Amino acid sequence: MKHLSLEALRSFSAVIELGSMTLAGERMGRSQPAISLQLKKLEQQLGVELLTRQGSGFALTADGDVLFDYAQRMLALNDQAWAQFEPQQVSGKVRLGITSEFASSLLPKVLGQFAQVYPQVTLQVTSALSKDLLSGLGQQFDIILALREQTNKSDVLIQREELVWVGSPALVEQASLPLVVAPEGCIYRRRAEQSLQRIHQPYRITYTNTDFSGLTAALHSSLGITVLARSTVPDSVSVIDALANGKKLPAPGSVNVIMRLAGGASSAASQLADYLKARI
Repeated sequence: MKHLSLEALRSFSAVIELGSMTLAGERMGRSQPAISLQLKKLEQQLGVELLTRQGSGFALTADGDVLFDYAQRMLALNDQAWAQFEPQQVSGKVRLGITSEFASSLLPKVLGQFAQVYPQVTLQVTSALSKDLLSGLGQQFDIILALREQTNKSDVLIQREELVWVGSPALVEQASLPLVVAPEGCIYRRRAEQSLQRIHQPYRITYTNTDFSGLTAALHSSLGITVLARSTVPDSVSVIDALANGKKLPAPGSVNVIMRLAGGASSAASQLADYLKARI
């Protein structure tokens, strides 16, 4: 009887979700060559091509898209089965503080899967800027998922995120670049402004909003361009890397995605923290 490796399927899913075999390897605790080998074995086993190169990342083939759907369902069932036979059912309320871009683009599916696996856990999710989550506001949460430029001893590093410029390519033709940003204190805003100031590129703030959905709407309306973590870029928004004169836009660098777990956290909070670390 033929079997698909759940570990290989989890690696395959991680590559798609993160767009990188290196990042997938960091999530899975394996090397990049090991992840690549797992994917090749999957393709050989199924006799189809699953991925194609697309820029610096990967895109699913038609067959890969079909397998990705199966993989998500099989992994969710696996996790549910394990949870069902745990010696003690996890229950309680968990207060999660998270930046809005991750709440909007990465976590709905992950939190939905967690809710299915642990139906006795009540999730209370609040979105805010990283600076607010990591300040006094953070005392209201059991878990915080935020962005930091530098980590400290209380942070659990989840991954490093490449930052990219996004928006309508037509907007880079303007002499003074229009920017849509979050309020002062946002890492993305600071990196965007510092990058443009470094090359003496004129810019102006045309729209400000704390909410990721509001910024996404502004991008769709061509109100300006902005900087985002690559993994949070909406499918309908273009990544741009050059000005109208062909001059490269300065790279905004990368940031750390970190997690903080409150001291004396409940078993439900600890379980969610482990679940997020394994899947983000």
